[in-house]
Amino acid sequence: MDQQIREEILQKRTYIPALWVYVFLALAVVGFGSFVITVLGDSPGNIWEIFLINFLFWTGIAQAGIVFSCIMRITNARWARPLLRTSEALGAFLPIAIVLLLVVFAGRDYILPYATHHYHHPKDVWLNMEFVFGRNFIGFLILFAVSSLYVYYSLRQDLGGAGEKLTGLAGWVASAWKGEDERKAIWLKLGKFAPAVILLYSIVFSFFAWDFMMSLDPHWFSTLFGPFYFMGSFVCAIAMTIILSIMLRRRLGLEEYLDDNKYHDMGKMLQGFSLFWVYFFFSQFLPIWYGNMPEETVFVIARLKDEPYRTLSWVVMWCCFIFPFTALIPRTNKIIKPVVIFISAVSLTGFWLEKYVLIVPSLSNAIDIGFTQILVSLGFLGAFIAAFLIFMRAFPSIPVGDPFFGGKSSGHGGH
Repeated sequence: MDQQIREEILQKRTYIPALWVYVFLALAVVGFGSFVITVLGDSPGNIWEIFLINFLFWTGIAQAGIVFSCIMRITNARWARPLLRTSEALGAFLPIAIVLLLVVFAGRDYILPYATHHYHHPKDVWLNMEFVFGRNFIGFLILFAVSSLYVYYSLRQDLGGAGEKLTGLAGWVASAWKGEDERKAIWLKLGKFAPAVILLYSIVFSFFAWDFMMSLDPHWFSTLFGPFYFMGSFVCAIAMTIILSIMLRRRLGLEEYLDDNKYHDMGKMLQGFSLFWVYFFFSQFLPIWYGNMPEETVFVIARLKDEPYRTLSWVVMWCCFIFPFTALIPRTNKIIKPVVIFISAVSLTGFWLEKYVLIVPSLSNAIDIGFTQILVSLGFLGAFIAAFLIFMRAFPSIPVGDPFFGGKSSGHGGH
């Protein structure tokens, strides 16, 4: 490891203004304050729907960011090394998400119909509230624990040997360093934790998809709905990594590490996984269409044929697939930073609206997005960005201790 590069990267942590953290924390407080005031009011139903939408959207991005890092490590993707810390930092929201999951269950009477109404016998066994809570909360805790160990060892690999120069969380992570032999051992541990995180992610977030979206409609089910949700979250994590890494690149002066080739490859990943997401969509839609299954066509008709959700469903398709896929075909759109940020932002907006289309029609017959709903959504955004910034102010923005980290870019970019 190049000690000079590590010193440079550690110094850059101070370039992130504390004011940014306070601004986003204030936004989070306003948003969640609005939520609490509305919940304690006379008609809290709609605000619970927005809360559930935002929980699934932001929690999915946070966990998928760590999954992105795991995949890049498993595949020995040298090109992506400078981006791994940004994607890992998305997971800083996960401790907040655990608390928010408890809040979701606190509002179960408003957003989980099976909490107050019986479906039929086989589903009643699966949707018993104690069982629903147990598998989701315990599963999420296990996933969080394994993900935390993965990120801990990723950070320790970078910070080992610099403990005397560090304070706070970074100092704790770097403490009691045992030398280069430990760095080699950490590399082996990361290789074991990475597939465990991915496997647990696919299981736990399938539970989230089944219990918090699919089961809101008593008659509809899809064996592909779990992968449909967690792959959509993975696309969002790619888009968020692009946006936030570009912001950090400019603020921290990381141009020598995050060159155009990195964003060309990230743009290709965003384009490719958008196509993979729409493959899952049609894999669910086509059997319902040609099988003409009445119990399932009702779910589709409510979203694709009847207003007010028909137009919104087409907006989702344009934002999540048609626009990103076509816009990212030219190479220049992948490397011109404002353009790729805009494309990524459109994709993220589309996936937020996708959660709205999947959840709200099962609970109400009208689109209701008012000032309070916007404030709550901005509160989630504020909490997510504040957690991300706190993480990046504490730890190095580039994984300098990774064996596949190639140092400063030569300008040609390697794969």
